[in-house]
Amino acid sequence: MPWGIRRRSLAMEMGERHGASRRQSAPSDLLHAPEPAPIAEGLESVARNHGWAWPIGLAAVGVTVATVVAAVHRQLDLNTYLLGGRHAFSTDLYRVVYPPTHLGFTYPPFAALWFVPFTHLPSRVDQVLFTWLSLAALFALLAVCLRVTCPRLERRTVAWWALLLLTPAGLLDPTRETLILGQINILLAVAVTADMTLIRPQRRGVLVGLAAAIKMTPILLIPYLVLTRQTGAWRRALGAFVAAGAIAAAASPGASWIYWTRDAWGPNRAGWLPWIGNQGAVAIVERLFHHTLSTVPLFALCAGIVGVGLFLAVKLYQPSLPMLGFLVMEVTESLASPVSWAHHMIWVIPLIAWLALAVDRPKHGARWAIAVSAVFFAAPIWWVPHGAHVKYAGHGWSMLLAGSFFIVLVAILVASSARVAARRRAAGRFLQSG
Repeated sequence: MPWGIRRRSLAMEMGERHGASRRQSAPSDLLHAPEPAPIAEGLESVARNHGWAWPIGLAAVGVTVATVVAAVHRQLDLNTYLLGGRHAFSTDLYRVVYPPTHLGFTYPPFAALWFVPFTHLPSRVDQVLFTWLSLAALFALLAVCLRVTCPRLERRTVAWWALLLLTPAGLLDPTRETLILGQINILLAVAVTADMTLIRPQRRGVLVGLAAAIKMTPILLIPYLVLTRQTGAWRRALGAFVAAGAIAAAASPGASWIYWTRDAWGPNRAGWLPWIGNQGAVAIVERLFHHTLSTVPLFALCAGIVGVGLFLAVKLYQPSLPMLGFLVMEVTESLASPVSWAHHMIWVIPLIAWLALAVDRPKHGARWAIAVSAVFFAAPIWWVPHGAHVKYAGHGWSMLLAGSFFIVLVAILVASSARVAARRRAAGRFLQSG
């Protein structure tokens, strides 16, 4: 069976199996009627009527520029990862620091094991190879987003558009910062996005668990899987997370003990949290009041955001349309995490795809997609004076620029709240009319 037909039949089967009773009690279809044909036909037509010269040429430009930058520019975060790889089996994994930044390895010990193979190569070779891995992951992420938001597309069309969009997507601030720093964000983003939206529920969860074992924030997806009654998925995610932790503990018991009993609960090891690159709620509050939060209010703020985000994501979850609930969880992670650097927000790529292409996108979704793209391309957060000499960046009206990514995050949660409320009103009218 062709891939596109199999995806459509799967979506119809899941909708019939899990969505019939929900539509009877809360008819979300009354709010957002599917209209996939014009979008799919338009994308198919463009790809069909044009050869491969444009997508391959544009992608080649992006790959070439990224490769040159990786070859001549020191990727600070990748070199910190390599430091972790060199000490992955040592008890001093969380004691050594990378001299240029005076920062140490901050991820779980399982993450350090992934970088052990890279430690046997010259640093510049590592940077080029890791950049290529990130670009391949970016292509895969674009393909996943196209497949999930517009499942009618043929494989050729998905590949054509993913190649064409590779360089433009690489120019978004979270992506370009990830490539410049040598961050792992794109690799984790494609794993988590594919697991939560593309992989069948009967196999879902393993990649989420492994991603959480490498970088803690995806662990919030496990309670989301629990509350959306994806029993097998949350068990696989939790099992993969625990298994990865056990492997790391066997490799370095001392480092694992130090991380899980001390460093995992101390976000300040990642750097100065009120720095302008941190767009989470904690950093915004600290910059606003020019004062760092103590443990109790910090925990209360993060827990409150997690509660609200989980509630909205669960309410918006639909088995046949999983992207929206997943995106709300990604926004929640970014808002609630005390360490939410701008380059963590790779999920903006699935967000733009959902706004532009998905059948359950909001009214004027394409315009919102352009607006979000403009904000994350222009990155107004960097327009505000900042640097080592600025402790709390942003004053007066410039706080709007300094927190522009944060404003987008809050706007998404507000819009999600409005959608949940609209569904409740529609359900009430449906029940009254019945």
